[in-house]
Amino acid sequence: FKVELISPASDKQIQRSLPAPDMRLIEETPELYKTVVRPYIQTNIDSGSLAWILNVINGTKERERLLLDHPDFILNIDTKWRSHPNPLTKPREVWHNHASVQELYCLAIVKDGSIASLRDLKHHHIPMLKAIYELGKKTIEGVYGVPGNQLRVFVHYQPQFYHFHVHFTRLENEIGCQVERGHLVSDILQNLELPDFYAKRSITYKLKTSSELYKLLLAPN
Repeated sequence: FKVELISPASDKQIQRSLPAPDMRLIEETPELYKTVVRPYIQTNIDSGSLAWILNVINGTKERERLLLDHPDFILNIDTKWRSHPNPLTKPREVWHNHASVQELYCLAIVKDGSIASLRDLKHHHIPMLKAIYELGKKTIEGVYGVPGNQLRVFVHYQPQFYHFHVHFTRLENEIGCQVERGHLVSDILQNLELPDFYAKRSITYKLKTSSELYKLLLAPN
């Protein structure tokens, strides 16, 4: 048996662990984002629910999971990588080519709190995103022996939480890479060369029918 204990658990974490209800595809236009989704995101940010991220970024939490501390971002072992050797008791040399690398899952979290999601990315964020993409892959290869061409580097939209972050997984690990949710960073970098690409386009994604955002999107104007 594998058991995950989260205490205290937020309503969002509890909902995420319950059996999945019906799902629906949402075509989010720029106007829908502006009038419904962005205010919803801001409400989440203002609620203080993201305070834990600041603790991770400044090292007061999960310091043992830190792989890279860059001026623009940190790279951590994601908590979803449950088969990872215990970072508190196992030295890093044991991590290299460890059997668990088939389930590799790392997370880069930017330090700029003004970037909530994919929608906020602009042309001037390209250098930061390139650093995440290139240094993240280099760090993972150095620590775990997994080359960059075996890594999937992507962003979720909608994300699990509204502070911009990038996922790194081994190609064999397909958690979270569904086509209606995952956006490859290599594609994002090309798209950002176009003016205001993510501010102007519609984005399609799935939502649980029980989610608060889904209910807001269906509410009459």
